[in-house]
Amino acid sequence: MKRKTSATVIMYAVLVFFFVIWIFPIYTAITKSLQAGGWNSYLSVINNKDVHYFRVVFNSFFISVVTAVIVVVITSLAGYAFAKMKFTGSRVIYVLLLACMAVPIASVTMPLFFTIKTFGLTNTYLGMIIPLVAFNALQMLLLWRNYFNGVPDDIIEAARVDGCGSLRIWARILMPISTPMIATTGVLTFVYSWNEYLIPLLLIRDESKYPVTLASTYFMETRSQTGDGGPGIRRPDSDDDSVHHRLPDQPEVAAVRHRRRRRQELR
Repeated sequence: MKRKTSATVIMYAVLVFFFVIWIFPIYTAITKSLQAGGWNSYLSVINNKDVHYFRVVFNSFFISVVTAVIVVVITSLAGYAFAKMKFTGSRVIYVLLLACMAVPIASVTMPLFFTIKTFGLTNTYLGMIIPLVAFNALQMLLLWRNYFNGVPDDIIEAARVDGCGSLRIWARILMPISTPMIATTGVLTFVYSWNEYLIPLLLIRDESKYPVTLASTYFMETRSQTGDGGPGIRRPDSDDDSVHHRLPDQPEVAAVRHRRRRRQELR
């Protein structure tokens, strides 16, 4: 009895310790934000007339959720195919797909911009969702394939004996036992999509489509714009969608050039 009590105390002590570590950055962020202008800073952001806060949050939430759902479906199907199906060139295709993980987003900004613009998908949700799915799917495919490799082949063979096809095996057998992977893939994709900055910067100019990351770059603490030291907003000066305005000379420094240009204009 004493051993059980001691183990329980130790477990709760460890949990409290990690809870404090987790909550401290959040506490620091809130206290630092209140030092700038108190709760008026939050009210200025929520009630800003140029960027509608709830619209921005909806944009990020919608894009992230749709991207996560698509990635879960696509990568679970692909992971099932690479792990449990035999077809010519499967290993080569899988290795080539994983090799694409070494390609950073910044290195393909120019072809990405031209492709999305050619199909008329700039300033649209779909124009952002497609690249986000493409860049998140490869990493999640690796997770799904490794997970399905751990599923015994006897389960699949038994399902085939009972008359199940490949799609029914995926939907009725593999997915119900893959709840941890669904949650992991969905949460990771949601977070990555929510935090993405470069893709919206390249493809979105309509303020009604701004996600959180793009809208937040225009909130600044400047008395000259708000008169009270609260966050102001900086809107793009040009609505031109040309590559000259949207893409820097070197795609790798797109975000840096954007911030530098904004500082120069404010001086």
